[in-house]
Amino acid sequence: MSNRFGTSLFFLVSSALLILLAGLTKNAIVVVSVAFMMLILSSYIYLSAGSLILKLYKARKIQRDENPLLYSILEELSSRAQVKTPELYSFEAEIPGMFTVGNGSKAFIAISTSMFETFDDLNLEVLLAHEVGHIKNRDVSLNTVTALFAGVIMLFPELAMWGSILSGFGQPHDPAPRFFRFATTALAAPPAATLVQLTNPQRRELEADEVAIKLTRNPQLLAKNLEYLENYIPFQPVTGKFNPGHFHLFSTHTQRIRGDRAMFISMFDTHPDTGDRVMHILNHSNYKENGILTTRYSRVPGFFDPKSWKLAMGTSFVAYMMFLFVIIVLVTFALKDFNFLINGGIAGAYIGSVLFFMRITAKVTRRKPQQKCLLSAHKRIIQNSRQVFKYFVKR
Repeated sequence: MSNRFGTSLFFLVSSALLILLAGLTKNAIVVVSVAFMMLILSSYIYLSAGSLILKLYKARKIQRDENPLLYSILEELSSRAQVKTPELYSFEAEIPGMFTVGNGSKAFIAISTSMFETFDDLNLEVLLAHEVGHIKNRDVSLNTVTALFAGVIMLFPELAMWGSILSGFGQPHDPAPRFFRFATTALAAPPAATLVQLTNPQRRELEADEVAIKLTRNPQLLAKNLEYLENYIPFQPVTGKFNPGHFHLFSTHTQRIRGDRAMFISMFDTHPDTGDRVMHILNHSNYKENGILTTRYSRVPGFFDPKSWKLAMGTSFVAYMMFLFVIIVLVTFALKDFNFLINGGIAGAYIGSVLFFMRITAKVTRRKPQQKCLLSAHKRIIQNSRQVFKYFVKR
């Protein structure tokens, strides 16, 4: 219900803002026309967002005769979860990845070609169960709509780079196009990351893991595969281009940004710490021996880097201040004079809005992995101590 409410709220807020802007015209026909257009546009986005994302990845449908075993596994998982069986797609990528898109009535699971090379069908079962968990928890619509809008926002850096190239500023690796792309990334990353993080993707990943455990009754394999992916991905060369606005769609940290924009990846860290996630899976499944949790795991390095996050936030703030300078220049040229009151009012309102927005961005994107890991370790010590005490009391 909360995910349905979040999806509805997203469309309601965006529609209300445009209707309010239309209301400034004080023309009832304009207001009604805008409201009607937003209704049609919202319905189209809700129904077509999944297909649009699949087209972006050039995904193709996997026919049943191509992989009958995988389809049988997916049908069995869907039957246990009491959800409609989703359609299977594959897309070309050298990084193992899997995601689910769609709407409330239809879902599509897309699997990268590298994922098929990394895991066999039986190992894919637990990862498919995680995606089915998103479907059962009704996460898919919210994930898909969020990915579409956040992805569109993060396309502006590429558009800025190609706009500068077509304007005669050089080639993609020249300083000017790269600067335009970097500056636009600094402007686009905060709103895109905030939009994604406000949907609380970390909680929804843990809840999907819980469903996967119930469907497969094999928490050890789920934990092992997730941990393997987290250790495997960072050492693979990234040759393809991945949109940061889509990172939350994947079951693990399967995407990385490298190069001059690498600092912004911390804003899009949408998954729980892998070590804590593994312990959550094992503890939730009650996988114990003689009352004591014995499964061990290797700590995977966190993807959140506090230094990079601070640098990204500072860079974004500077970029917004540069944009304010452009606004002041344009206003001055439009008025053909520098009006201190008008420009001062614009600057004050703009800076106040940016500070408020950056504070929200900082609150939802910042993570404290060290404190979190210490807290989780403390809880595990207490829990295992209680289990040891109960074990000896029973003896």
